[in-house]
Amino acid sequence: MTDLKKVFDSMEFDNTESMGYNDRVLFIDGLNTFIRNWCAIPTLDDNGNHIGGLTGFLKSIGMQIRNLKPTRVVIAFDGMGGSQRRRQIYPEYKSKRKPITRVNRTYDLETPEQEQAGMHNQLMALTTMLTKLPVTIISLDNIEADDTIAYASEWVVTQGGRSIILSTDKDFLQLITENTEVLNPAKKKHYSVQTVVDEYRVHPDNFVLYRALTGDKSDNIPGINGIGEIKPNSKSTPRLLKYFPEITHTVIDLDYIYDKSVRHQEEAKIYRSIVEGRKIIERNLILMNLRKLNISASSKLKILTTMQEFVPQLDKSALTKLLIQGNFIVGLPNYHSWLATTFFPLLRFYGADHRV
Repeated sequence: MTDLKKVFDSMEFDNTESMGYNDRVLFIDGLNTFIRNWCAIPTLDDNGNHIGGLTGFLKSIGMQIRNLKPTRVVIAFDGMGGSQRRRQIYPEYKSKRKPITRVNRTYDLETPEQEQAGMHNQLMALTTMLTKLPVTIISLDNIEADDTIAYASEWVVTQGGRSIILSTDKDFLQLITENTEVLNPAKKKHYSVQTVVDEYRVHPDNFVLYRALTGDKSDNIPGINGIGEIKPNSKSTPRLLKYFPEITHTVIDLDYIYDKSVRHQEEAKIYRSIVEGRKIIERNLILMNLRKLNISASSKLKILTTMQEFVPQLDKSALTKLLIQGNFIVGLPNYHSWLATTFFPLLRFYGADHRV
């Protein structure tokens, strides 16, 4: 019996022992999590190369797995050409994104081009290593991670389970229900229905409509001029709430917003702007709506097939070899106990084999 197996056998578990592997699923927005760690974690290997993106990712999700105790972990990445469908609707979608430059480094050892190459290399190495861990990885061509998580998390709920989405992307707030929550690791905050209402004064069921009205600068999606985003926890009353206070507590749709604007368009400019900008709002709803996904039936089938049939395994030997070869293991202190306490518990729910 290996030392790793001894650690696992000595662990005490809570009442999740009787749960199924789709009962409490942690969905991780892969690229979002990686980039956040790549920017924030300055860890270097013994040769002075930055490795914080990869090691930070593994330690970050490890902490969430230990804290949340999910029965399953699903990590989604954008597939090749992931934005293509949305660019067909709006060619300028994500077109003005600049290379990431805001990084936490006290050293200046690389050019911006070398930093970008290093980021790419770490991401490629990470995706290979994740296949050696008991997590489900989904990446489909022409499908963005947001769509994959939205569809798979909804399926989990229909099976009687609960979904937890790990991401700093505000678009996921529209998916929140009694059985789906969002964890923003940057804010260290869990979002439930009430949390969204308290912070944004918008009900989650209306959140995509709110986003369609205000737009999304990060994705280069313009909204209606003069409305502006609602600043979280602001004490002042935003213009949108002044003219549409019902967005906080009553589920409404574009027809409601439009009809009210038509009736009152002589009273305020915001109403006239909405009437004139209906096509913009309609386009934005198609681009942003994660509850009504415009993805093919074959893509949906692939997601469901992966969720239903894929059985992850823990291949410690292969993982360790990859970490040593890439000189990443120096960024994972207490590696063996970290591996045992973080990923071994997940195997109970799969009934999977594991190699130690």
